[in-house]
Amino acid sequence: MKRIIIAAILALGIHGFLLGLKCNPLKRISSERPKLRVMNMSLAFRQPRMTTPKAALKKPQIKIKKKPKHFHKPKPKKVIKDVIQKAEKDRSKAIPEKTVDIPKTPDMPEQTEIKTISKETDKEGETVSGKQIIREARPLYRLNPPPKYPVLARRRGFQGNVVLEVLVGPIGNVIDLRVLSSSGYPILDRAAKSSVKNWTFEPGMRGQEKVKMWVRVPIRFELK
Repeated sequence: MKRIIIAAILALGIHGFLLGLKCNPLKRISSERPKLRVMNMSLAFRQPRMTTPKAALKKPQIKIKKKPKHFHKPKPKKVIKDVIQKAEKDRSKAIPEKTVDIPKTPDMPEQTEIKTISKETDKEGETVSGKQIIREARPLYRLNPPPKYPVLARRRGFQGNVVLEVLVGPIGNVIDLRVLSSSGYPILDRAAKSSVKNWTFEPGMRGQEKVKMWVRVPIRFELK
């Protein structure tokens, strides 16, 4: 029995020794393999730095083109707008002080030209005798409203004198009127006509008879 036990122990020892020899080369091989992998990963040749000069060349071109175009254009526009706004403010302040001057009753007979039309003078060849006194038609300024100054004319600074030739009837109403001398601005001429056509006049007289008569009415539009 002792021999069998000794033989078994020896057999186990030999087998254990052999197993130890087989395991050692596996460990060596596995330990050496990772070293080779590290060497392969280091081979990376990414050093072409040619992209940096391209980006550097593009940036200065964009800056040079954009800066002069955007900064020079808006400056003069702002100055023009400020000047226009200031001019409009100055004109708007002066508007409430503007008035229309209408001359008082014309005392001088030279300012008006009189044309009489009566029943006796309708026929051709008949004239008015020198003994008859002719009294010119006159506007009643106290009863008549003054012409309105157009707002647009005020803003634009239009002013001038309009002379109207008015045909006054025997009742003192306006039968017809026309512009004899223009102010140079149609808007002022229209304002004068629209106001005077509703005026009341003292009718013209030929002797003791009321007659139709042409009379000149000057109207002045003046800004103060």
